[in-house]
Amino acid sequence: MRSLAVWTTTAAVALLGVANAQTPASTDAAGSVDLQTAVTAYAAYQSDVSELRSSTMRDANALESALDRVSRHNRDALTRGWVAYGANTAAQSPAFVQGVRDAAAYYGRDAVIWAVTVDPSYARGLRGGQEATNMLLASANADSARIISVADRYQEMAYSLQNQRWANAVAPGQAARVQRVRSLGRDGAPSDAVPTAVAPRLSVTPLSFSPTSDPSAYGGRRFWDAVRGGDQVVEVASTPASASWRVNASRGEALDRMAAVAALQALDAVNTNQSAVSRLIADPRSRDCIEMAQLQLYQCMSAARFRYENAFCLGQHGLRDIGLCIGAVAQPDATAMTPVSGHGGRD
Repeated sequence: MRSLAVWTTTAAVALLGVANAQTPASTDAAGSVDLQTAVTAYAAYQSDVSELRSSTMRDANALESALDRVSRHNRDALTRGWVAYGANTAAQSPAFVQGVRDAAAYYGRDAVIWAVTVDPSYARGLRGGQEATNMLLASANADSARIISVADRYQEMAYSLQNQRWANAVAPGQAARVQRVRSLGRDGAPSDAVPTAVAPRLSVTPLSFSPTSDPSAYGGRRFWDAVRGGDQVVEVASTPASASWRVNASRGEALDRMAAVAALQALDAVNTNQSAVSRLIADPRSRDCIEMAQLQLYQCMSAARFRYENAFCLGQHGLRDIGLCIGAVAQPDATAMTPVSGHGGRD
């Protein structure tokens, strides 16, 4: 399976270049997307991660169900959903919200709104931006670790399944299977992908929760476990809550976009600047990363011969690679967080 992964990575890189050449540079083609709708797409993915963590693959039907669940997420919707979730999380920072409002009182509300929409990095440079950044990094790391822990489970299962007759058999109709998962990725998760009990917990307003003190609150380390409920509520983050993180410069734009939208929330300016919000939550680097993960999933499955190899592809590309895309915004820092440069007032 190691050679399978190497080959599919090379093929996916080539396909990504073709896809980018055929796709418009702007990610606004889908039109205006409100924050609530966007967050639902990310919640759908995390809900499927919860289901995959608790399910087992005892037969071919269970494997097919798992493949459908992990592949039914549209790259653009998932990107927007994650950034929107981050924006809602940053809007729970008291210091940041106050810093944005102080800047609006000093420079003028319209001036601050204009600044964060034309230069997303402006928001994290305002007073309180460091607190918001810390919250975003901790949240991204926890969400990433959660996904990767389930990826580990499926990759371990892929090896153990080699000893089971049904899984060690040649996967029939593999070309049709690959086409099916491609179609699911284009269409995106269905409207019922988010459990009814979870939906009410996705609607938040600034300063309505305290994720730094309550890890089960919106944006907290255990939020997605908490909304799952029952015995599945477990701590999966690979690092302690007190760990320090610094921004990965190559992916910091995603955090800038989250903070910019959070600033608009703090000023009650989301509804009147919906087109700007839709543009801000469509982070191109995150979208490209998720697209690469999906292309690798398709290529891995195209190269697979046996059923258990599909389980490996699911874990490696449908889960692990997505988790890495999310966690890549943060890097461990053994000392202190690197100061955030920006504009306006500073801590």
